Amino acid sequence: MSRVLIAAAIMSSSPVAAQGGGLAQATASAHAKALASVSITVADIDATIAFYAKAVPFPLVKRFKTSGSTFPRSLLASRHKQVEIALIAMPTGMIQLMDFEPGKSSAPNVRPVIGPGYTHICFQSPSSNPAITRFVAAGLTMVSRFGKPDGVDIGGYGVRYAYGLDPNGIMIENESLDAPKRGEAAWITHIANTVHDRDRMLDFYAKVFGIKAHRTIERENSPRLDDVANIDGLSIKGGWIRLSNMEVEVWEYVRPRTPAPQGDRKLDEIGYNSFAVAVENVTKESARIKGLGVRLAGKPITVNGVRMQYAYDPEGNLFSLVLQAGQPL
Repeated sequence: MSRVLIAAAIMSSSPVAAQGGGLAQATASAHAKALASVSITVADIDATIAFYAKAVPFPLVKRFKTSGSTFPRSLLASRHKQVEIALIAMPTGMIQLMDFEPGKSSAPNVRPVIGPGYTHICFQSPSSNPAITRFVAAGLTMVSRFGKPDGVDIGGYGVRYAYGLDPNGIMIENESLDAPKRGEAAWITHIANTVHDRDRMLDFYAKVFGIKAHRTIERENSPRLDDVANIDGLSIKGGWIRLSNMEVEVWEYVRPRTPAPQGDRKLDEIGYNSFAVAVENVTKESARIKGLGVRLAGKPITVNGVRMQYAYDPEGNLFSLVLQAGQPL
């Protein structure tokens, strides 16, 4: 990702009123400036680009190949000669697609709704032109049990929710809004981290981002919520930490229980592999979070001219610190 693209993603994003976990207002932090991108490892990068072009649609702004040795070996399940990366510019940030050994077939990877790990990103869209219908037309397989044509109406407050699986087996959420605060066809509001211990994870993010959770919930015995996940008898805990352009959403399934993590996630595993946090100084922020006990993943690397440092959360999920545009390395 170029510095110009990071800047464009951050500068073009604007907060959106609280709607089903959407953003309420910009949140200042001395550490985390924005959620620069959500990164997805895909089985077929050409097919995935075509999928988003039909469903969202927003422009492909950069596409390039890099050596597999660019990434620390400890982050990968296998050695790779080449990685292809594509960036799709959304109004609130970037989608980064990664294809390890492009041109070689890979099997889809369906992760359970209850996790663990990054389970979905959420697109909001106006109910007058819901993105979910475009996603389905592009090949999305529904998970949710619909109550309305554009999703499940949980509370009668003008937001309907829908989960579905893309051709890679990767889950997407659409929130369809009766009174949207944005004018685009769709925009990303959050990435969901489904964890074994919500409170531990929210405390972790509060340290890393320098921002505390602005909202938490605990819910059970809600048939409409069950319809969204297509699981009966749910009991869940949720929480949200808001950056300037998007949120990190944390879910813990109490019933059925979110499984305990089984080791560190790998960057080349099909699915959401990480998210990137824009910071002013990668070196200083890496040292700061290491001092807080955060486990860094290898040494800092440079990808397409951008300095970045990968790290692990308490359940072995990857995130990265990337250079905010115009700032020193």
